[in-house]
Parts: sequence; structure tokens; C-alpha cells
Amino acid sequence: MQSNLAVAEELLRISAYLEHPPGPSCPNTACEHHGVAMATAPGNYVRYGTNSHGTPRYRCNECRKVFSVSNRSTNGQRVTHTNRDIFEHLVNTVPIRRIIKLLKITPGVFYRRLDFIWRQCQLFAGERERGLLERKDLGKLCLSIDRQALMVNWSNRKDRRNTLLWSIATADLATGYVLAANLNYDPALTAETVAEDAKRYGDFKHPRAFRRYARVWLPDDFDGAVPVYDTKKRKIADAAFEERLDLAIESTYEAALAREDIEAGAGPAKTIRTPVRGMQVHEQVSMVAHLQFVARLLRNAEKVRVYMDQESGIRAAFMAAYQDRVTARTADAWYVQVLKEGTVGEKKQAVKLAHQRLAQAQIANPHLGEDDVIVLLAREEMTRMAAHGKWKDKWLRHPLPDMREPEKKVCWLTDIDALPVPGPEDDADAITQKKAQAEDILNHAARLYLKGSLRAVDKFFMQIRRGLTMAERGVVTAASDGRWFGKNAYDPANLVKLVEIFRVYYNYCEVGEDKQTPAMRLGLAKGPVASEDILYFVRASSGR
Repeated sequence: MQSNLAVAEELLRISAYLEHPPGPSCPNTACEHHGVAMATAPGNYVRYGTNSHGTPRYRCNECRKVFSVSNRSTNGQRVTHTNRDIFEHLVNTVPIRRIIKLLKITPGVFYRRLDFIWRQCQLFAGERERGLLERKDLGKLCLSIDRQALMVNWSNRKDRRNTLLWSIATADLATGYVLAANLNYDPALTAETVAEDAKRYGDFKHPRAFRRYARVWLPDDFDGAVPVYDTKKRKIADAAFEERLDLAIESTYEAALAREDIEAGAGPAKTIRTPVRGMQVHEQVSMVAHLQFVARLLRNAEKVRVYMDQESGIRAAFMAAYQDRVTARTADAWYVQVLKEGTVGEKKQAVKLAHQRLAQAQIANPHLGEDDVIVLLAREEMTRMAAHGKWKDKWLRHPLPDMREPEKKVCWLTDIDALPVPGPEDDADAITQKKAQAEDILNHAARLYLKGSLRAVDKFFMQIRRGLTMAERGVVTAASDGRWFGKNAYDPANLVKLVEIFRVYYNYCEVGEDKQTPAMRLGLAKGPVASEDILYFVRASSGR
């Protein structure tokens, strides 16, 4: 069970950037116009010249208070030319200490500018992405969802356990646009305050789902939780390349069944701890809120097809967010399991064999185009689908893998439609019609299986690793547990900000081989966005 309150709180937190800003209003708290924005009630205010810096001033018609309204995002900054350099360095693998040294700024200035860049990215993205809520031309969307582990360094020599956070992201397969990337961390809460409130509410007397603070991990609960480990990883690594994928699928099912809560993560380990600052959100709550957010953002899409990593928690979050749409047959979900381990030679061999099968099928079916032949191969795989796990889920081996996904299986989780079957009362025409309908449905299903991929979200995660020094993988050794990694973050809040900054940069600034950004492909931008356009973006409601 999940707490509705916990999910609602997390959903409000991650979607706050989409809210319209209240805009400037009378600063006099005793005035009835205080909090009434100029944009919503322009008759309450009158223009009153400018101050010595040229900033426009306004006068409240009720209390006669005069106040200034800046039309610049950099208000309060004396030196602004370093903003662009800091932004570009942050998303291009330059460590923070090097940025400070190269730009000859103090750490205090850097972290103030980091906050500024993060706020501007949220303002910019909120203005663009808010339009998705009302768009009617989204059509049919295919999404990929996965999670990424990010490590935060220990900061106390008496407790050298690191903090492990999870980032869940959803990307559009067609455009590569990353709709959301959320970490299970809330910087606004403190463990001490929450623990005191939890005692006052009697939280510890209730199961987690019924607690007032069901959203976050309390340190005592975290340290007392029982971790669950996957014992089949060694067996998978030792198996032949063509057998590893099936073993990975079975291992994932078994690991889920071994957990007390099948939808929970693997559980805390002895070598990690809760954050020193802020609070860690339960993984399940983070996943449910993330899926709810994406579902609402794309509420007007004609159909939504979601390809997700084989994760019970993500599946449950999808079902909670899309229940009505699944019933209405406007939303579907698939598990995708990709075998990424293996030598380059093994991957090349797997791709080579797949292309040989395609070539043979084309020779055998000269009257069909390449796309139709690929569908034919998928239809053949549909007749050989293997059942895995306790629930005997049917998995299809993808007939045409590539180097990024050299071995891949796909499981349709919401295949609830029955094929039309001719009955004894049907005449010849009805039988022919139903057979044709069944063929169309099977061909359509084959095409949906062929779309199964995690490449869009995996590419974003790969770029996160390459672009953000704080997200780089630490060097793994036999004695790595509890070790300090020089480039990892010390404050989780900074990691949250950097992931969002990178998401905006990736969507609006990064140009692909087609000379377009993901935002251009999705219709949220007409061209690549310059860093300055994000840094100095000002909403119209701010008094400009």
C-alpha cells in the first residue's frame, strides 16, 4: 500500500515549476492589495517612474506604497558575464573546483550562481512545458522509463557511509525529449524536525502507508530495514551470452518475490545511509509521483505507450497513473529487458546474426518491403514467446537488435484485448472479415513489440554520466564500500539542481545529427536555444 498523502506531496513538489508565478504585488503586508498580482489586477497599481538604476517603479492605489519591479533575471548581480561560462562548464564535465579556479570566483559566488542557473532553468522549462498540458496535437507517444543510481559522498569521518539516491526519468522515444528527471530527495525537510513531528503524530505506531510522514525515510527506519540482495548475478555473468538475458529476467522476478514488499526497491544496504542534509524520499513514492506527473503532463495525448525497465515498482506506478486509460485502451505498458553486459565481439556477433536472419527473410519474401519483413520476423517471434516468472509473463525476443541493445526481450503488460474468433453461426464473409481483423491486430501488436526500447532514456543517463562530474561512476574496487569519491556531490541538493539544469540543457541546447534539439522535434522550440536565452529569461508576468 502507498500513502495517497505522500504521493500527493511528492507530486506537488516535483511539479511546482509548472505553476504560474504570482507576479509582483504590493509589498505592504497590511494592504489588501498585498498578494494581488499586478498581472491579474492592473487597476490596483500605477506606473511611478524609475529608480536610480533605471528599474521601473509602481505605486499601490490603496496604501500608496511605492515599490520597484525589476525586469532582469540578474537583479542583484554585479558581474553577470560569468553566468554563461558557469552554465556551459557545469554541463560539460568541468569539476566545480576547476570552474572556480578558471573563472577566478569564490565558492560563495559559484554556489549563488548555481542557484540562479537552476531557478532560471526551471522558469524557462516551466514556461515551455506548461504548454504540453493544453496541446491537442501530441498524437500517439512512445515513452521509455528507467532509473539511475547516483552517489553522494560521506561528509562525517565518524560515519563514512555514502548516500545512494535514485533518479527516475521519462523520455520520448521519437524525439528524445526528457519529460522529467526526478531524484528521491527533498532538500526542504530536516530529519530532526520530521522525527519530532512523527513522534507527536504517533507515526511509529502505524505501518508506513498510514503515517503522516510516509513520504520520507527516517534514519532509524532506514538503518533498521532489511536489505535484499540478488544472489544470481554471478551465475548470469558466468552463463553463455545467449543465455544471460533469460537468466536476467528470471533473476529480476526472483529478487522481487524475495522482498517483503514486491514493489519496493532492493532495500538499504549497510554501506549507505540517509542524507546528512534534507531527507530521502521512499523510492516507491518517488516512482508513483513521477508517473502521475508525466501522465498529467501528457493528458491530451491520443495514446501513450510506455516501455519500462523490468521493475515491479515502475509497473505498479504505471497502473496507478494510467488505470482509466488502460481500460479505455489509450495507454499500454511493456517491460523491456536489455542485456548490456558482454564484450564488443559478443555484441557484434549478436547484431550480425540478426541482420543475417533479416537478409534471409528478405530473400524468402521478395514481394515484401524491409519494414514488412521485419514485422514478419516479429510475428514469428510472437509464436515462440517464452513465459518467465511466477506469473508466466510472455516475453518476445526482439528480432532486430543493435549495438546499444544487442540482446533484448519485450513483455506486453497490458495485452488485454482478445482476438476476434469466427463462431459457428458466422457465414463465409463474417469469417473472412474476422480473420482479416485478427491479422491486422497481430501485425499492429508486432509493430508495438518492435518499438520496445529504452534507448531514449538510456542515452540521457549516459550523457548525465559524461556531462556532470558529480554523476560520474566511482572507480569500483574490492574495497570500495564506504569510500570517498572525489568528484561526487557532498550536498544532495546540488546534485538535484545539476540534474535539472542538465535536463533543460539537453532538451533545448544539445543538437543531434539531424541538427535539431529534442525540444525542436517535440515542437517546443523553433531552433537551438542559446544559454543566454535561458539565463536571462524573464516571464511576461514579472512586470516587464
